[in-house]
Amino acid sequence: VKGIRANKREPGAFISQAIAECKQELRNVDPYVKAQAVRKLTYLQMMGYDVSWASFAIVETMSQARFAHKRIGYLAACQCFSESTDVVLLTTNLLKKEFQSTSQYEVGLAVNCLANIVTKDLARDLLQDSVLLMSHSKPYVRKKAVSSMFKLFVKYPQGLRLTFEKLKERLADGEPAVTSCAVNVVCELANKNPNNYLSMAPQFFRLLTTSSNNWMLIKVVKLMGALVPQEPRLARKLLEPLATIIQNTAAKSLQYECIHTLTLALPFTKKADGTESRNVPGVVRLCADHLRQFIDDADQNLKYLGLVGFVELMKSHPKAVVEHKELVLLCLSDDDVTIRTRALELLTGMVTRKNLEELVVKLLAHVNRAEGAYRDELISRIVHMCSRDKYSYLSDFVWYLSVLVRLAHLRGSAHGALLAEQLVDITMRVRPVRRYAARDMVCLLLDDKLAVGQGLESIADVLSAAAWIAGEYAAELFDDDDDDDDDEDDDDGDLPKFPKERPRYRVVDILTHPRVTNLPARVQNVYLQNALKVLALFCDDDDGDDGELEDCLTLAARRLDVFLQSVHVEVQERATAFRGLLVAFGALKPTERLAAAGSLSAIAAEKMVPVNPKAQGRVPAPADIDLGLALN
Repeated sequence: VKGIRANKREPGAFISQAIAECKQELRNVDPYVKAQAVRKLTYLQMMGYDVSWASFAIVETMSQARFAHKRIGYLAACQCFSESTDVVLLTTNLLKKEFQSTSQYEVGLAVNCLANIVTKDLARDLLQDSVLLMSHSKPYVRKKAVSSMFKLFVKYPQGLRLTFEKLKERLADGEPAVTSCAVNVVCELANKNPNNYLSMAPQFFRLLTTSSNNWMLIKVVKLMGALVPQEPRLARKLLEPLATIIQNTAAKSLQYECIHTLTLALPFTKKADGTESRNVPGVVRLCADHLRQFIDDADQNLKYLGLVGFVELMKSHPKAVVEHKELVLLCLSDDDVTIRTRALELLTGMVTRKNLEELVVKLLAHVNRAEGAYRDELISRIVHMCSRDKYSYLSDFVWYLSVLVRLAHLRGSAHGALLAEQLVDITMRVRPVRRYAARDMVCLLLDDKLAVGQGLESIADVLSAAAWIAGEYAAELFDDDDDDDDDEDDDDGDLPKFPKERPRYRVVDILTHPRVTNLPARVQNVYLQNALKVLALFCDDDDGDDGELEDCLTLAARRLDVFLQSVHVEVQERATAFRGLLVAFGALKPTERLAAAGSLSAIAAEKMVPVNPKAQGRVPAPADIDLGLALN
């Protein structure tokens, strides 16, 4: 070790020399020299060097008479041997011999080594020897033998059926350490298949009510939690003993495990007639109070566990958790992002029709201060809270629309597609909000900052949705009713306002502006398509200004030249079709423009309506159509 530290600049040369020296020392007949060489190689193996070539020498060191040398060999075997190591088969008789040793420490060393290097063959050959060690006169050996059984069962599953009764006997061992080891093994086995251990529930229940070993109690509590889904009747029996432990113990770890198991058991506590057990309200209150203490604690780990516990408790008793809403909101200001994320998850489940707007407003305040992935998570949660269960918690869609617009103005968000989907979905489904939506989308399109800079790919989805809504519901844009009400409701601060002067011209202007070419081709197509819709509806508007209409047509014709030169074929095609329609209807000729303009209105005469995503699946395919037939 000193040599490696002294040769930090060129350790490779030194280590190569050290390995060569170790090879020479392994040939030495002196057991001490050979043991020290094995010790050096063990250190090198931990540094990542291959020492498999020394496997036989390690076995020789394991068989030395002196315990000091033997321990070096066993440590090296635990560290270096694997299932692919050939000499592992040579250790079978050696381990059998060590199991018969009169020294409990030599036996313990061999048992520990077996647990680390066990293969299927070793487990099969040494299973009975290990079972005998579980009845050894020394508790030190018994606890090691019991602990090693799990590794043997993993490699040789058939052994579990053959020896499980012997393992169960250790649960009644007079030595607490041995009992604890047996509980650990059964607990690990139950994680794989809890149903196999239901018959042992009475034994574990006895340990739960009689043991004072916190570590063993934690394991028993975990095991009982795994058994509850398999045997729901066990849930009601666990309430009282677990509540007693929570009240009497000062160990936070044991308290939390009991609370966690209670949250797993509470959903199964209802009686056959649907009523709750009489002690359930008290248990729920006890859990909530202790979880609150966890969150109030200065220890960040306990605070995190408190939030996790509330998440589990909410699944069965959400009202008990909602009472602590303000405390959870304070966690959103915590410096630890994991705590903020857990608090956010918890708040998502607290939503009701009454508190939705209050919670969202408070989350929006955090969105403005947040950055990176946490801000994206905030946005995702806000949308989920408002849209969950098909908007069943939402009562004011105009308010939600304003929230989406506010979120859309945030730069660097990764949720552009999600916001765009929500904007389109609400506008299509909720007819009364279309006027507000169309005007808000124009305001969004007027924001010059959105179409430039970083994050353009994400915001492009929102701009695409905004352009589609502004074009599809353009008829709502120019309704002059209730303008005063709009002004009173407009509290977006520095965000662009809907233009009052020549609004039709401004809308055509933003949809055909040259800066649109900065956007992806798919978005440019949407802009052009909906610019045509706006023009078409304007042409059919009897209340429109003919001078403004002529200016709109002139502007569109001039702006199309930019898109006709686009490097994107689809954009060129869309612009060509746009110009072709204007030419076909005579809209580009000053003498015919106004007379022919009315014919364009047919383009946007039929409105899009929401379609069930499963609608196509409900239409039966004709019997004479082969959808799998290749087309030539």
